[in-house]
Amino acid sequence: MMTVSFLADKKQFIPTIAQWYFNEWRHLTPNTSIEDIVQKVTLMAESRAALPISFVLHDNDDLLAVAELKFHEHPDFPDYKAWLGGVFVPADKRGHGYSNIILPHTFHHAKSVGISSLYLQCEQHNIDLYLKHDFEVVHKINDNGVGKAVMALRLG
Repeated sequence: MMTVSFLADKKQFIPTIAQWYFNEWRHLTPNTSIEDIVQKVTLMAESRAALPISFVLHDNDDLLAVAELKFHEHPDFPDYKAWLGGVFVPADKRGHGYSNIILPHTFHHAKSVGISSLYLQCEQHNIDLYLKHDFEVVHKINDNGVGKAVMALRLG
């Protein structure tokens, strides 16, 4: 049975999530080690209430997807407080609608803790995913040579 849980309650998934993130995004920060990523993911697993928080979609011990709510201090957007990040479904599990399960759960939680606007940054190939979840593109940016969109979702 598929369930969305706090990563704080499923810490056994930390090494897998760290490896996913490292494999997917290390090209953006080449000096980051797997140990650095494990530390960041472990920090995301410390809370069920205050940001940062991670959610995992799993079927018993089979990890299917992850999503994070965090305070992201993007230097170009200091007024954007709450961010969605770390959304990941491994390639062999894509196309099964897992993001359509974990993302609404994450948005509901954000709204329940008083977050009225949620922001994210994503590469161009992921824009359509977030448009389906009512995000809108508010900025186009270049991040170390990678074109990205900053998107916003109004929750209130």
